[in-house]
Amino acid sequence: MSDKPSLLFQFLFLCGAICLITACVKSDNTDLDTKVRFINVVDGPSQDFYLNNVLVSNSVGYGTNSAYAVTAADKLYTILAKNTGTQNVSDSISEKLRVGRNYSVYYYKTSSQDSLLKIYEDDLTPNGDSARVLFINLGYTLRSRVNIKTPAMTTTLGFGEKTGYISLKADSTSKMSFNLVDSANVVDVIVPTIFSKGKTYTILIDGVTKGVGTGKLRERLITNN
Repeated sequence: MSDKPSLLFQFLFLCGAICLITACVKSDNTDLDTKVRFINVVDGPSQDFYLNNVLVSNSVGYGTNSAYAVTAADKLYTILAKNTGTQNVSDSISEKLRVGRNYSVYYYKTSSQDSLLKIYEDDLTPNGDSARVLFINLGYTLRSRVNIKTPAMTTTLGFGEKTGYISLKADSTSKMSFNLVDSANVVDVIVPTIFSKGKTYTILIDGVTKGVGTGKLRERLITNN
């Protein structure tokens, strides 16, 4: 009988030691993750992107985007864009990136004279029955607002505006059409046979910035997940 208290004490001591070790391990993991990617909407030199002076994505050219990069969350970051291979800063912004979120940083223009960064949070929540699509207009050379027609909605977007996420069936009946408000007879059509159920997409509306086609509407489909 005298051994039982001793065994009980040893058991409790062992449990306490395990809890202490576990607590110490958890306290070392203070940096939880967030994800961020970079989208280049400027028809110019490719860009390198930095978080707090650490190179995250390099040589992101016009009309392309990086994959999502994983970084520590709940920190204030200075986000830099630099011409690839140089220290020439195109623009910088500061943003706190939160745990478990997904962000897109857009490198774009509001005029021929500037190049700016803008960050948006991405909602990648899947819908198992359909595709989810967000539209954003960053075409500074477009002469008017853009009409967007889908089976789920009809709307217009001005420069710098975006929609919420809308659900579309992932089949050929879910075609979308785009046209400038002041050019109603010139219509671009996207038939989203490539859309997949459960996926989210961004459709980036842009405008030609150089040559005789300046101001012509163009669209780009970006897969988010």
